[in-house]
Amino acid sequence: MIDGRLIIYAWMLLLAVAPRVAAPIDYRDITNQFAHPAYSEKKGISLDEAIARARQQSDGKILSAETVRDGGRNVHRIKILTSDGRVKRMQYDAASGRPAPRGR
Repeated sequence: MIDGRLIIYAWMLLLAVAPRVAAPIDYRDITNQFAHPAYSEKKGISLDEAIARARQQSDGKILSAETVRDGGRNVHRIKILTSDGRVKRMQYDAASGRPAPRGR
């Protein structure tokens, strides 16, 4: 037969270790990971969305698109070849989706 003290020690060990094992888990991440995109919180725009906006605003061919850090924020930079042969540069703030001022 199992000694009662052994069971008590096992429970004490389990209670002592359980909070340390469960502490690193952030349950909000688990629930948000499975959230439907329509209901999840939208944070800024993606590079694909910025490219789509640039296409709507100017007629031309997309030459390049990239996301860079500029002044502590992410900015989507897009280069477009216009129908008259000029290169047009557009920037969008990734967090807000608004056109960003160009800086060098």
